[in-house]
Amino acid sequence: MIKNKKGISLIVLVITIIIMIILAGAIILALNNSGIIGRAEEARDKSDTSTLKEAANVAYGEWTLARQMDGETKSADKYVKDKLKDQGFSDEDLELVVVTDDGNIVVNTKHVEGDKEVIIPEGFTVSDIEGENTVADGLVIYEGTEKVSEDADAKTTRNQFVWVPVDISEFVREDGYFYGNKQTYISTGEATEPYSYSTDIGISEANDLTGEYAEYKAMKESVEKYGGFYIGRYEAGSETEREDISTTANGTTNMVVRKDAYVYNYVGWGPSMTSAEGDITYSSKNQGKGAVELSRSLYKSSTSVKSTLIYGVQWDAALRFIADEEHNVNDSTAWGNYSNNTDRTSVSPNSPAKTGAHENWKAKNIYDLAGNVHEWTMEAYSSLARGCRGGNYRTSGSDIPASCRGFGSPSGCVSSTGFRLALYVV
Repeated sequence: MIKNKKGISLIVLVITIIIMIILAGAIILALNNSGIIGRAEEARDKSDTSTLKEAANVAYGEWTLARQMDGETKSADKYVKDKLKDQGFSDEDLELVVVTDDGNIVVNTKHVEGDKEVIIPEGFTVSDIEGENTVADGLVIYEGTEKVSEDADAKTTRNQFVWVPVDISEFVREDGYFYGNKQTYISTGEATEPYSYSTDIGISEANDLTGEYAEYKAMKESVEKYGGFYIGRYEAGSETEREDISTTANGTTNMVVRKDAYVYNYVGWGPSMTSAEGDITYSSKNQGKGAVELSRSLYKSSTSVKSTLIYGVQWDAALRFIADEEHNVNDSTAWGNYSNNTDRTSVSPNSPAKTGAHENWKAKNIYDLAGNVHEWTMEAYSSLARGCRGGNYRTSGSDIPASCRGFGSPSGCVSSTGFRLALYVV
C-alpha cells in the first residue's frame, strides 16, 4: 500500500510538471503574440542606449573640464570612449558612439543578421514588416524611433531609406547602356565626380565651389567604415503637386521620401555648374531650390547622418546590389515606368506616377530606380551639364535603362526629371 501511494504521487507530480510546462508555453506564446515581449525588448534596448548616452554625456563634461584645467590633448571622441571602456562598456558598444569636439553625441544602434551588421543611425528604426527587415531583400529604415509593423500609414507618413551594402574595392562608377550600346563616359573620363572645374586645376579643397569635394570624401570614408550607405526608398516627393512651368512659378515645395507623394519634378540640379545653392529661374519663373540643396537640407540638423543628392558611384553600387534575373539594369522595361511597360496604363500613362505607385516597379525595396523620371546625380559632363540617370515615363526601358547615363543643363526644370537622396552615416 505504501508503494502504491508513492507510485501514485510520482505520476501526479509528473503530470503536474507537464501541465505547468504546457501552460508556461501557452502564456509565453500569448505574451509574444500580444507584443508585450517585443515591447519589453524594445524598452530594454532603449534603456541600454539611454544609459550609454548618459554616460557619454558625463564623460564629455569631464573632457571639457580637463581640457580647460589640464590642457587635455585627446579628442573628445577618444577621451569619452576611453572613459566608457573604463566603466565596463564593450568595444561593440563603443563602435556605436560618435562624439564631436563641439558636443554632438550620437549613439547609433546595430542590426545584426548572421555575419551581417548594419548601423542604424540615431533617429531611425528598422522595419518589422516582413520582406523589409533583411539585408538580402533590402533592409528598410524609417525616420523616427517608433517601431514599424504592418502599418500602411507609416509608408505614407515617414521618410524611408534602404541599406545598400558595398565592398569598397568595388565602389566605382561604370559605363551604362544607351539603346543597347555600352556608353564610354566613364572609361574615357568625360564624366567626372567630383566635378573637375578645370582640366588644369582640377577640384580640391581650395576650389571646392559646391562643397562636393569634401562631401564626396566624407561619404566614401563612411561607406568604407560602415560597409554601405542608405538610398532613398522612393524618388524625392513633394507634398503638393509640381505644376507646368509654362504657367506656374513652383518655388520650393515641401520635400519627402515617402510612398504616394507627388514626384518632385520641375526641379533643376542647381543654379549653375558651380553653384548648388539659391533659387533657380527657369522659363522666366522661380522654380525654387535645386536638387542638391534640397537633398542636403533634409537632415541638415542631424548629428547621425548626412543627406546628399545621390552620387553616380552610389547609383552604380545600387544597381549592382539589385541586379538579378528579374531586374535587368541594361534593359529595364519589365520593372520601370516606361512607355513600353505593360503596367503603366493602369497607373499613369502620360505623366510621372506618384512615388511607389506600382509594386512591379520595385527592386530590393527601392522604387522607380528605373523609369518614371530621370534623376539628377552629382556627376558632371565636361563643363556643360550635370548627370541624370534611370530614364523616364516618356522613354523605352530598352533604350534608356536604369544604367543609362544622361546629362542636362543644371538649371533645367522639366516634368520628366526629378531626383533621389542618399544618406551616409557620420
